[in-house]
Amino acid sequence: MKTARKSTPTNPAEAKIRANFASLAKNWLEESCELFPEQASKLGFHEYDAQLSRNTPDTHRKHIALLERTRNAVEALPESAFQGDDWLDRRGLLARLRTDLLSERDLLRWRTNPQAHSNAAIDSIFELVVRNAGKLGQALPAIESRLKKIPSYLRAGLECIESPEPLWTSLGAQSCAGAVEFLHGLEHELCSLSSKPKPLALTLQSAAKAFEEFAAVIANKKTGPKGGFSIGRERFEFLIHEQLGLDISLPEARALGEYQIERHEFLLERAARRYGRKTSRELIDRAAAGWTPELPLLEIYREATSNIKARLAKLGLVTLPKGDTLKVLPVPPFLKHQFPTAAYSAPEPFAKDQTGIFWVNDLSLDQENPDKKLAEIRQHHGLELTTVHEAYPGHHLQFVVQFQHASRLRRLFAHSIFYEGWTMWCEKLSVEHGLVEIPGAELIQLHDALWRAHRIVIDCGLHDGALNHATAAKRLQNGVGFTRARSAADVNWYTSSPTVPMSYLLGRLEVEKLHRQLVIGAGWPLKKFNDWMLSHGAIPYSWIRRV
Repeated sequence: MKTARKSTPTNPAEAKIRANFASLAKNWLEESCELFPEQASKLGFHEYDAQLSRNTPDTHRKHIALLERTRNAVEALPESAFQGDDWLDRRGLLARLRTDLLSERDLLRWRTNPQAHSNAAIDSIFELVVRNAGKLGQALPAIESRLKKIPSYLRAGLECIESPEPLWTSLGAQSCAGAVEFLHGLEHELCSLSSKPKPLALTLQSAAKAFEEFAAVIANKKTGPKGGFSIGRERFEFLIHEQLGLDISLPEARALGEYQIERHEFLLERAARRYGRKTSRELIDRAAAGWTPELPLLEIYREATSNIKARLAKLGLVTLPKGDTLKVLPVPPFLKHQFPTAAYSAPEPFAKDQTGIFWVNDLSLDQENPDKKLAEIRQHHGLELTTVHEAYPGHHLQFVVQFQHASRLRRLFAHSIFYEGWTMWCEKLSVEHGLVEIPGAELIQLHDALWRAHRIVIDCGLHDGALNHATAAKRLQNGVGFTRARSAADVNWYTSSPTVPMSYLLGRLEVEKLHRQLVIGAGWPLKKFNDWMLSHGAIPYSWIRRV
């Protein structure tokens, strides 16, 4: 699949401006990597694999200064000198700089969210372990180096934390407990590969103890106000503009969400009438209640992923990327309370190895009661549509194509309205074109869209104070039929990712606008349309329309 090409300057003045922009972008990326080497490593810059940032308050202040300096310099370059792909690069970088500043300088997430430190620390180890699965011996020096740095990294994190948000404090403690479990689980495997197993075992134990101490200290810190995760209307609308590329207010977004809830409830009941007199909820619940899989969930997901990729190739709805790999793995314990039923981790943008990970969160493994265990398993009913969303032709395909883009900047952009809107579009296509062939697929797809419509309203409510965590979770239980555990896990990540939850359905609505224009209106073949959409990378659809 070909990605969009860079436009060429039309005169020397434009060439100079664009060269200046390229230099600013290069310096920003290089300095960011030096400040946060664990993030650089995840981009595919493996010279940073053994490093961790100092993670002190001074580190974050330097980052804020870098963001301000770069933003000011890019804003000083005239927008009119940029066209096509170059305009998209400039606009995307500005959005990244502005939203990072909101998080770092204005919201001070590095001070109020303990998870920003505990999750980053354990993820730095987990990422190396996963990336080097099957060749852990080669990665062992880098893993051990990072393990040795974790105690000082977490101590610096404690120096950063002030007035932590109560919910995030609780979630941070859970993450630390999971991190300890993960490190203990690693001990046998890593030590069996080491020529000095005893010192390595002590290093692992020291890192685990550091997480226990971090959790104990943050539990005793004076917390900020309950619901401090709410960012308020003005900042929320700023993110709607910069992250989603939309020109709507928070009340307008909420009104759209309420309308989409009513619309999808109507579509669900209309579709249900084709199956008899049962309501859509009754039909979906009956189908789920009759689903008692014989194989473990992980095996079922793996089989579904393989089958759907093969059918996608036959249907020819989109060009499949070459040279990619997708692993289907269980969610690690330290992330279970943060993940929905399934999720996806993309490959490294600048790495030759394009391996993605399709995470399966099997909460039934934590249940001893047989009825509760089966209830959690049945939350995965309709997993074929989840597979379409996370794997093919959803997240995995989209990111692999993005990371082949000629623009290195474009590989970095991650606007959820594009990549989540794309996956919602894929779910709809999969039903309309027979990519997913399971009983009641249309009902499940519409039900999942209803879930995403509720997310719009919840996203708005959490951040303007209309909803708290409990009422938001209750809305998912009543409106979508989730279990209490699944509802709480879903809302947990909403609190720290404003405008991302709403971006799913809003993104699909944006794709449908373009589809009406180019496929229905201009007669494009569907495959051409889908390939063209993917060629831009994960940026707002309104920007794509602009150029």
